[in-house]
Amino acid sequence: MDVEATREQQRREWALSAPGWLSYRANLDAPDGRMTPRLLAAARPAPTERVLDLACGIGNPSCALAERVTPGGHVLGLDLSPDMVENARAWAERHDVPGVEFRVIPNEAELGVPPNSFDLATCRVGLQYMPEPVAALRAVHTALKPRGRMVATTLGSPEHCMAFRISSAVISRHAPTPPPAASGRPGPVSLSDPEHLAALFREAGFTGVAVDTFTTTIIEIDSPEACWRMFEETMGPMMRNLERMPEEARAAMREDGIATLAREFPSGPVRLGGEVLIAAGAKPA
Repeated sequence: MDVEATREQQRREWALSAPGWLSYRANLDAPDGRMTPRLLAAARPAPTERVLDLACGIGNPSCALAERVTPGGHVLGLDLSPDMVENARAWAERHDVPGVEFRVIPNEAELGVPPNSFDLATCRVGLQYMPEPVAALRAVHTALKPRGRMVATTLGSPEHCMAFRISSAVISRHAPTPPPAASGRPGPVSLSDPEHLAALFREAGFTGVAVDTFTTTIIEIDSPEACWRMFEETMGPMMRNLERMPEEARAAMREDGIATLAREFPSGPVRLGGEVLIAAGAKPA
């Protein structure tokens, strides 16, 4: 795998999807879901602490963390996508979130922060997209103070991730392409083995490593039509495929996607659940 080429492709895909992630921010973090609450409970952010949020995207959980460490604390969100960082800043400013800052980084191993300068680090469903997750964890380990904590979530098994399962099946019928989990490349469900995730933490130098698994609603939206429209506006790889497809093929895939979702959710809102891994470890004293 050419890691730089992979990162550049990811930047292009995140640039395509960043406006959609901002528009659907509430849907992509389901109101009744446990993803962010479980991460915050494991991380235990406290007033005056300095927090590093890697792969911050559009600012979740950076903004939630900032509300818990102020007054006196600070959150730094880092991401390789300039478009995501711009939207994170816009959302934080619009909602007057205190004590949070966002920066673009060249890659997951070059964080641009001093060693031993953070009390806590988090990464919400970001590690699985990184070409070099161990390098990312090592960089975080260096940035943390002694006894600093690291908490990360990733998505679990592909068959239990409804959004991935449904969208991949539909896309494969209209624009065949190997999903990330099958190709061995980074992707939404490419870091779904608890033992592997724990081993990455230990390899990076963390101790007291524990990985738990739980199921939760991940995405919630009003209808199958709205859900497929959200997929078309937030899934970067799908968006690249759509750009290359004639309108007739796009319409056929959209019709198939909506019908597939409607069979799963014949009435009421669409609630896409999944398995989530949450890993935690600490830098030795």
